[in-house]
Amino acid sequence: MNKNNIKDIIRYSIPGLVALFLIDCSGYTTIIEMREVNAVSDGQNERIIKLSNPLGIPDRTLAGVVFIKKGASVCTDYPREEIIKSIDDLTMTEKHLYCYFTNYEIKTELETLGYVSIPVDYRAILWKSEKDKNCKYKVQIISINKDHHDISDVETKSESGGGHGN
Repeated sequence: MNKNNIKDIIRYSIPGLVALFLIDCSGYTTIIEMREVNAVSDGQNERIIKLSNPLGIPDRTLAGVVFIKKGASVCTDYPREEIIKSIDDLTMTEKHLYCYFTNYEIKTELETLGYVSIPVDYRAILWKSEKDKNCKYKVQIISINKDHHDISDVETKSESGGGHGN
């Protein structure tokens, strides 16, 4: 085998190994697939988290809404979060946009922990951790549209107070 090939293998495999190490250190190692649902259930919610994107175009300031059922150990990693009491706390524009969001169920093998409602150009990933009892399930919200600005590209949780756990 050529020395250059060995160097290339080492050079390209190290970033992947570092990424795996960082994911393992965070404790969130299992991805749970979320099922799309037609609507959010009118069940008892302990918290409703509004995810805001103030850098977005005015009609895209709402990056999502996370409904967490009573007793569920769920949090998000989105940097701009606000706890609201109900959907009625959204602005008129946000309420109008919310009607067109895609809804996903946060569900384990045994129970439904809540719901995530996000715009079409966002995706939600559910991570599971056995290490963090206050946030056993973390909802990660990411923008798939590279043309609009996402607040998560600019701020971190420590600057904005994100990551509300149970």
